[in-house]
This record gives sequence, structure tokens and C-alpha cells, in this order.
Amino acid sequence: MSLIHQKLAERLFILNDRQLGVLTRIHYMKQMLSTPEYRPTVLPGGDKAFDGAWKVLLKKFPSVDVRSNPSSMQPFFNHQKELFAMLSTYYFNFVDVLDVRDHFIDLIGCLASSKITPDITVNFDVTRIYLELVSNYFAMMFLITRISDTKAILILFNFLYDQLHGKQEPNYPRMAEIFTETSEGMLNRLHKEINPYSRTLSRALRSLNDFYNRRTVRAQNWSDGHFLDILHEPSKVTHTVLGEQLGCELIPYEVMERWVVFGYLLIYPELTDEDSFNRLKVALRHSYVVVLFREEVIYIHSLLQSFLESSWVNKVGAKRINEIKETFSIACSQTPKMHADRRAYLRLSLRQLHLILSDEPGLLGPKAFLVFWGLSYASDEVHWLLRHSANPIVKKSATVASRTGPFSSDELSDPFLPELLFRMDELRSLVMRYSPVIQRFYLQLLGCYDGPGLSEYVQDILPHVNNEESVIFNSIAKQLCELADNPVVRETNLSPMQSTLFDFSGIRLDWLRLQACLSCEASAASLSDYRRLVEHINSTILHTKLVDYLDELLRLVSDMSIFIFYPSKFTELFSNCRICPAQLRFTIVFPSICSQAIQACHDLCPEERSHIGRNAANLCRHFCQEIADNICLYLFNRIDEFGNMADQLAPQNSVPWLTDEKPAKKGKKPIINTRQNVNGIMNTGGIDSRKGKRLNGPINISTNNKFTLSNNMSFDSRFIPGVESFRTNREEQTINDKTLFGLSQLCYSVNHHRELLVFDQVINPREILQNEIQFRIIDLLASYSSFASHDNTSESLASKPSELLRRVRALMNALIDLENHVCIDVIGLFSTVFTQHTQPVDAFRGQLTMTAHYAEWYLENVIKHAYLDHFVYSPLLKSFVTLVSPDVVKFRAEDYADLNELLALTELIGPLGIKFICDRLMHSVGDRVDEINKLVRQNRGTLECLRECINDPVRTRQLNGNLQNCDQLLILLKEIGVALAFRKLCFEAVHSILQKRTPFLLDTVHNLRDYITQKSNNNAQLTGSSIENNGKYEMERIYAHFNEQLMLNNLCASVGISSDLDYNLCSILNNRRIAILATANQAGLNLSMNDLEANENNCHCIAYAVNTLMVSMFSLLRPGDLEARSKEFLALASSNLLRLGLETSSSLISSEIYGNNNIQTSSSNHSLSAKHRDSIYIVFDNLIKQSPCLSANLQESCFPYSLIRSAYHSIAKLTTNNNETSNTTRSNIMSSSSPYVDGKCRD
Repeated sequence: MSLIHQKLAERLFILNDRQLGVLTRIHYMKQMLSTPEYRPTVLPGGDKAFDGAWKVLLKKFPSVDVRSNPSSMQPFFNHQKELFAMLSTYYFNFVDVLDVRDHFIDLIGCLASSKITPDITVNFDVTRIYLELVSNYFAMMFLITRISDTKAILILFNFLYDQLHGKQEPNYPRMAEIFTETSEGMLNRLHKEINPYSRTLSRALRSLNDFYNRRTVRAQNWSDGHFLDILHEPSKVTHTVLGEQLGCELIPYEVMERWVVFGYLLIYPELTDEDSFNRLKVALRHSYVVVLFREEVIYIHSLLQSFLESSWVNKVGAKRINEIKETFSIACSQTPKMHADRRAYLRLSLRQLHLILSDEPGLLGPKAFLVFWGLSYASDEVHWLLRHSANPIVKKSATVASRTGPFSSDELSDPFLPELLFRMDELRSLVMRYSPVIQRFYLQLLGCYDGPGLSEYVQDILPHVNNEESVIFNSIAKQLCELADNPVVRETNLSPMQSTLFDFSGIRLDWLRLQACLSCEASAASLSDYRRLVEHINSTILHTKLVDYLDELLRLVSDMSIFIFYPSKFTELFSNCRICPAQLRFTIVFPSICSQAIQACHDLCPEERSHIGRNAANLCRHFCQEIADNICLYLFNRIDEFGNMADQLAPQNSVPWLTDEKPAKKGKKPIINTRQNVNGIMNTGGIDSRKGKRLNGPINISTNNKFTLSNNMSFDSRFIPGVESFRTNREEQTINDKTLFGLSQLCYSVNHHRELLVFDQVINPREILQNEIQFRIIDLLASYSSFASHDNTSESLASKPSELLRRVRALMNALIDLENHVCIDVIGLFSTVFTQHTQPVDAFRGQLTMTAHYAEWYLENVIKHAYLDHFVYSPLLKSFVTLVSPDVVKFRAEDYADLNELLALTELIGPLGIKFICDRLMHSVGDRVDEINKLVRQNRGTLECLRECINDPVRTRQLNGNLQNCDQLLILLKEIGVALAFRKLCFEAVHSILQKRTPFLLDTVHNLRDYITQKSNNNAQLTGSSIENNGKYEMERIYAHFNEQLMLNNLCASVGISSDLDYNLCSILNNRRIAILATANQAGLNLSMNDLEANENNCHCIAYAVNTLMVSMFSLLRPGDLEARSKEFLALASSNLLRLGLETSSSLISSEIYGNNNIQTSSSNHSLSAKHRDSIYIVFDNLIKQSPCLSANLQESCFPYSLIRSAYHSIAKLTTNNNETSNTTRSNIMSSSSPYVDGKCRD
């Protein structure tokens, strides 16, 4: 059989891939068995019900003898099928190992019999696969010795197999013999298997010499040779990197280290050769742990010493063992510093490389190899540091059980490692982004340079090879030369779809076949005789990989998936990165590494894919969440900073400076400070910009109006906003500087990747950040508005809406500033956050919002005090005004319930939030309507009689005296009026905000309302007599009527009282309201205040209640009768008030009209009753003005307006006299134009 028909190349390729897959399965099985949550409970140490059965089963391993105690095996019999199915996966993993072992022994025997000469510089692919096959075989067999449950799995499965099939499993005897060896016994077995082929393996290892040594040079040698320096020779910056053995330069050091260490461990007699031992010493000097597979490592020095001491007992062996001990001390003392220097050099080199290539992406074509070369060396350093820091040396001692080795952990920790990882990630991203540039360049290079060159060099070997090999050479050369005529290759831009048209895997496989055939002793020609051809083809193969194998080539030189198998170390590195300010911008590299985790998986172990993928996705989300948390920490410090600066510029903080401005207004020299020396140095407040503390030194005002520091005098305690911006130098940073620096660095990190694909999930760091900011701001705003009383003696106050609005605007400014650093949807964030706060609870976490807090505050505090007459509603000031001392109420009504504050509240919680507050307020009004309903029913008979004898004064007076609970009805109407007044004030604030923010939308709503009003004839029937000729005034009255109808209609439906109302009951309620006016006069508490246009006990609010209830009830029950009932109310009320005038008769006009009433009272009582009567007249006038169905003409026909005019005159005169008596009307009433100065000062 010819060499090409032996298919050595195909067998090498396939077996190497299968062996790697089986090794992956064994490693996954070991992980599952060592994890308590995945470990089967049937295995030893699990379910105690199986302990007795295991003792019998393992007693005479590998033989199975249960005849002496068959009952003890009953637990296995009870679950026979389930256990057999569960153990099948584990058992057949061992069967696959046995099968791979057989094929491996057979293949290396064929290679040895063919006398193949492996040489990495000649037959690169064959030698690489061969060495990888040997090292992976060692790792696979040695890894089995670390699985503690091997015996249990083998013997239990064989026992169950025997019970089901009546015979033992065929592979069991061999596996029981091979796979249950100790680690030392396994080494001896492997040595016996491989040692017959030591000559072939030794030749392969010997060929690594130059490349292996080049991987271990110091950073100083790199610097002297200008390693990875593109700009060293500017004239050659566009030259293509070509070489003789470029493929060998990309082999990772970790891989070559495994080849050397495991290879010489299997053929240790070859170490008698000085050259071979020197090669091993290089590996031992640079590492004290060698990778077995993934995170599984071997402490190679101790393993070699123990193995050689037992196997190599001659003098040469003793000498080598002593030299191995010396290499251990070198690896611990000198190597960490050498690798630290190499990492520092690579950080700078990769940064420079990225800056140049990102600025000129076209250079990625000729300089692509430099990128892969740098990535390969950087990957070596990262892997070395990771496995050594995760596996510190443990050295036994007589006094201490174990302690760390001869160097501290700081020597194996690199705070700048994230930067190196980030530079690698940047270059990876650059290669992927500009892959069409690289592919187009090397397609053209293959067609114009590699193809013609191969056609020329191949002519020398063609006469010496057989026909099949000649055909392969010619086909490779022809395929490459045809690329020059391909129109796609000549195109300037190569699309990703076009790049997939080129597949050179056939060429690479053909070259592998030729290497296997032409490296054998029996071949007609030897590749070692045609060095120039070999070097050219090896270079060509690398160029083909840069076209169609770019992803895999990138994975080979920069795969960081190993971090997934060191989760604790990975998390520790991330935590250290967050602590170091200089490394904050590189934190995003940790989530990016998680996206590479899936590259560690193998097709022959699909079950591991989901396990690794889920762990990687969880880690990625954890890292992104931690980054978002850090950004939020800096952001909220920044928000506090913005809020403090906004508070510094608040109007109340400028009050202490107003005293200095008063002399300036009188023409005097402005006094900036009362303490000023002759040198012009004044004492004023300031903040040290370096430490953020208040300065205690003077500020000198020079002629150029600039501040200069002096140490002669102390500062005034007053604070000057803006002083924090003055600096003496830029070296010392303030806390705010550090906050801004950290925020900008982390935001740069988040901006680096738009999204990360981890397993089957797409993770967007910016989306995670935006969600975290959103949740935290929702909580922050809720905390701003929350209030709680911690004891019964103190009353906690809610934040003033205006102050909170100032804080919120500062927060918005901070978020807008954040948008300069990171690309997030700030507008969408604002919309979501403030939309949540328009509802009582947020939809995300169900927590109370600003709406809920302010609803509770206004309803349980502000309105409740207004009910108790501590606050009075002033229509003139459009505010609730405090009438009591600060000892009674701890807060001022003007701070919360004036129009400006409600405007601020509307901007905070929006119309929906105001609607929620008003809805809750209307529920309380509904409760009071129920109480009024009960009172009317209680006095129903009396009220019906009163309605019938309204023209009989004597009878009317008697019936009025029989009415019960008049004071309670008065209080209920007053409280309803206060609530409606507050609601009106809130709606006015909402209208102002809507008119300012959405004028066009509001006009559209008004037009729609006009249309509905005109069409709603049944709901808005107004006669011509009740409507003025003025069209504008007419529409306003219709709007008021329509609004009242809608509001109370909804009110009655919401509180469920519509079914209890009937028309007659509502009619007699009018009579009860009329009687209330006389009752209010007798109460003596309704004195009117002209400066507020209000009564001291809020009786003026009765007008809101009477009109609203009348409109709502009659519009709901019989809409067409509203005007008639309103006129009836006007007539009856006028009659009662005229009688009241006759009884009290104090004004001049009333005396002229009605004459003396012959009522004998004292002058003081007479004057007091007159005041109350005048106040009632004003309340009656307001009631008529606010009614949608009554007009001034109707009022004049029933009640002389001269009485009302006289009442206004008397109240104004009384207010003037009171003002002349006292300098201040009310010490705690604030003018509508004066700002709130200090919460502690009530005057």
C-alpha cells in the first residue's frame, strides 16, 4: 500500500479532534461528579441507604461477588433500570477513552513503522498534530486518576449490566485494570506505552528548540529588537510581514510547554541528553504548574521528582533530580518579575499597535501577522499569570500544616492586567471589524504572489514524486494562480457574502497529506531537501487561514475562555479592577471575555455547552450589573453635588447678603463684610476647592476684581457659591473631581460595546445601566418626598414642592451631563421615571411614589388643619394662609398650598398625580355627602314644613328652631367647600402647566369640549335669562356648569350614593342650606377678612359646596330642573337674609330701606352681629357669582345689591381700622409676592 493510501494525515487529524472531544467529556464528567448539586446520590458518600451495598460491592474490586450477602444489594435491585440509565453516560465515557487509547497506540505505531521524521520547521502540521496528540493522550489518562468515583462507576455499571444481560460488560476487565491506577502507576504505564516510540517523539521535540526559546526571552530583549514596533522603520510601514516559519511563531507557549514537559516525562531516559534536558529546564524555570487541561494543573517539579526518584535510580537520574530542584527555586524567585516586565511591555506595544491600525485600517492587511503575533504573546502572559495566581505553591512544614511558597501573593497579582486584556480585546474587535480588509489583501496576495511563487518552486520536486503527489502539487498551484483572474478578488470592497465564496480547507488538507507522505523514509522525495518550497507553502497556508479561517486563527492566539473555569479568580480580578481608578475604563473587558466562553466547548460534548453558556451569561450579567452599580454610585454623588449647588443659589440663601445691599441703595458704599481691614482684605465665606471644606482665611479683592488668598485673617461664615471653582493647582483633586473622573472612566467602559453575545443571550451593558439608573432614581425621588414621624412629640415635614422641584431639575441636569459620557436614552429615562411617579405605586417594585407621599401629606396634614380652621383659603392670594401660631402647627400652609407650590407639585407628579390626589379628596367629600344625607333624612319632616310656610316669618322662625344638628351640617358644608377650593386651586395649577407645556393640545381639548357642550342639550339646559349677552362670559359660564356636572356626577357614582338620592330629598336639602346661613350668623365665627377675601373659619368656602352639590344632584337626578331649583334657592335665601338684616340692622343703607327694627341690644353685641351679617352677605354674593344658573339681574330682583355693597364697605372699613391699630395684620401670613425666607422664622 502506498503511503498516501495509508491515510496517515486523515487519521492524525480525525483522532486528534476526537481525542480532544473525549478529553472534554472526561473533564466535564469530573466537574459534575465533584459538584454536590449534580453528583448522583447513589455514589459513595451520597444516600446512606446504599452504604451497605457499596461496602460489599467494592470489597473485592474488580471482581463482583455478592453470593455471600445478596440481601445487601437490594437497594441496587430496587432502582436497577434507573441506575443503569444514569450510569450509562459515565461508563461509556470511559469506553470512549479506551477506544481512543487503542487508536492512539495503533497510530503512533504506524507512524513509527513508517519512519516518519517529524520536524516543526518542515512538516509543521504533522508535527503539531502529533505532539498535540501525545500531550492530550497524557492529559486524558492522567485526568482519569483524579476522578475518585471511577471504581464505583465501573463496578456498579458492570454489576447492573450483568444482572440485565447475564454477562459482564466486554470492556470492563481492561478498564478496571487501566483506569484505576494511581497517578504514579499511570505514569509508569504511559511510559511503557510511549517509550518504544521515543525516537520519533524526541525528534519532534528537538525541532521546537528555536521557537521555544524565543518565547522565553526577557522584555529587554524585545525592546532591543523593537518587537511589535511598526514605527521603528517608517519607510517600511506598508511592507508586508513575510517570514520562513510564521505559523510556528503563533503556537502558544503554554501548548509548547505541555509538549515538552509531558513528552519528556513519558520518555525520561532521553533526558540523559544534555540538549533535551536543557529544553526541559527552560520549561521548569518558567513555571511551577503546567496545564493538564483547562483549570486542571500539575505541580510539575514535585511530580517529576517523585516519579524520577522511583524510576530513575542511577547517578544521572540523581543529578537531574538535583537540577530540577534548582529550577524550582528559579521559577519562584526570578520568573514572576520577568513576566511582569513582559506584560508591561506588551501593554504599551498593543496600545500603540491599536492606535496606529485604528487610525489607518488599511495597514491591517500587510501588518495582520504583527497583530496575531502580539495577541499570541499577550495571551501567553495572561494564561501564565492566571494559572500561577490561582494555584499558589503549598509547602509542607513541621510547625505549620501548610504555608504559601517562597514568594508573596503580590508578586503574582497585576493591578494592570485589565488594561492588557482590554488592549487584546480592542485588537480582536479591530480585526473582526475590518476582516474584509484583511481578506481582500490576502486574496490578492495569494493570487499575485503565493500562487506564482509556488508554481515556480514546485517544479524542482515534481520529477521526484509519484503521480498522485504531483497531481496534488499542481492542483494547489493552479487553484492559487486562478485567484488573480477572479473578478471578486479585484473588487475594492469585499462583502462578507463574497468572502464566504473562498474556502481553502481543501488546500490545507492536501498539504497535510503531502507532509505525511513526503516525511516518511520510504517516500521518493523528502521535504527536508526542499526547504524553500516548504517555507513558501507554510507561508501560503497561513495566508489562506487569514481569508477563510480568520475566526479560528483569532481564537488560537487570543482565546480567554479559560477565565470561565476560574470563576472565583475571575471575580477577584474584576473587584480589584473596580478599586483601581486607573483601570476603571477597562472593566468592560470582563463581560467581553464571557462572550468568548463558548469557544471552550467541543462538538463531542454538547451537554457542556449549555452549562458553560449559562455560567458565562450569569457572570456577564453580574459584571455589567456591578459596573452599573459603580456608575450609579458616582452618578448619585454627582447628583448630590448638582443639588447642593442648586441649593446654594436658592433665593432663601441670598437673604443674609441683603443687609449688605441696603446701604448701596441709599448711595452708600456697599458693605460686603462688617469686618474689613485697611488693606482691603475682607472676611467672607469660601470653600476649599481641594478638600471641599470651608476656608477660614480671608479673600483679598484686588483692583482686577479677582480673589487672592491670604493667611492674615479669618473668613466670614457666609458661603459664596462658586468658590469651589477656584484652584491653586491641578495636581490635587477634589472629591468632585474624583467623582467626575470615575464616572467618565466607567462610562467609557460601558460605551465600548454596544451589545455582547453570550451563549444564546444578547446582553446590552447600556440597557442594564439605564434600567439600574431608572430604578434608583425612582427610589431616590420617592425618598425625597417621603416623610415619617418617629415619635408622638415631633412632626416630620414633607419637602416643599418648589424645593423638591429644584432638586429634581438638578437631577435632570446631572443626567443630561451623564449623556455626554455614555449613550443612554435620557429622554426615555425621564419619561419612564416621572410616569411612574404620576401613579401611587411604581409598576416595577410596587413602592410608594411622590404621588402617594404628597397625597398622604396634603390629605392627612394640610387639608385636615384647614378643616380645623388653622388654615384659611384665600381666593385673593390663591393660597391657604396660616392663622395660628407655630406652636399649634409645625408648618406653614403657604409653603405647601399656594399656587406656586402647587405649580411645582404639578410639574413633579403631572396631571395624573394631581388627579389621584383630587380623587382621594373627592372620596372624603363623598363621605361627607353621606353624612349630609343622613342629617337631611333626620330633619325631613321639619324641612318639608319649612318649605311650605316659607312666607310665614313666625312659623319659619319656629321651625328653624326645631332643626337638629345645624352646627354639624355647617361644618360638613364648610369642609366640603375647603376640599373643593383646594381642588380648584390644583386644577388651576394643572391648567397653567398644560397651557405652558401643551398649548396646542389644550386648545384641541377646549374645542372638543365646546362641541360636546353644544351637543349635550339634556345635560346643559340654560335659559336665556341666565346667560349674559357677552359671548365670552356666556361660554365661561357654560364651561363652569359643564365642569361641575361632570365632577359631581363622577363623585356620586364613585362613592355609591346615587341610589340613595331622590328628587324630593334634594329639594328639601336646599331649604336646609338656606337655614345654614342664619345658623352661621348665630355661631359668631364667620368674620370676614378683606385682605384675604376670606372668613376666619373658612365659611366663605360654603359657596363652593352649595353650588357644587346643587349642580351635581339636580344634574344627576333631573337635569332640566336645575335652573328652577336654583331660582327657588335664591328666593328663599334672599327672604331669610332680608329678615336677618331687619333683625341686626347696623348699616346705613339697610336702615334707610327697612327702618329701625326695635331690637334692644347692647352696642357691642349690635356691632358684632352687624359684622357677622355683613360677612354672610358677602358669602351670599359669592354663592350667586359662582352659580352657573344665577345672575346679578336675578339677584337684584330678589335681594337689593345695595346691601351687599354696604357689607363690602363695612368690611373694608373694619380692616382699615384694624391695620391702623396694629402694625402687622397677622405675623405669620406671608404676602403673595414675598419669598419664604426661613422655615424657623414665622414673622
